[in-house]
Amino acid sequence: MRNLKERKNKCKLFFNELAKELGDSYEKIDSCNKDESAYLVPKGTGEQISYYGKPDRSFRYSDHWNWYSNIRKCEDESIIQCYNADIPGPRNRIEEGKASKPRFVIQVGYCDKDSIYHAVYGEIFDKESNEWTWLDNNPKEIAKRIAF
Repeated sequence: MRNLKERKNKCKLFFNELAKELGDSYEKIDSCNKDESAYLVPKGTGEQISYYGKPDRSFRYSDHWNWYSNIRKCEDESIIQCYNADIPGPRNRIEEGKASKPRFVIQVGYCDKDSIYHAVYGEIFDKESNEWTWLDNNPKEIAKRIAF
């Protein structure tokens, strides 16, 4: 497996190339938390990014997934933040009402109407072999297959 800096750089490059492929129909939005995350969302849907959900047909680059938020940010304790089906589920909260630790995984994910992220590029967990692998894809093909 590549080192952390290389994995982040590869995912950022993929994300930026995907943004070019999606063109004017999508907009890039940086995380409000000033963290490693960024979103590509259909134009005009940026206000849907919240602790309660993300826009349909949106993409997210991040180094953290699958956690429970502090109830001050999301009152619904059942919502898994940035739930990603291709990595292990969330850890337990450190105590009632407090956040859990996220899963630190470098990936670009796609969120459709099911409100679940699915990997399109980066680290994924193979549940059958119980091992981490790297998912490679072409941004042009992903833009054609998913976004349009």
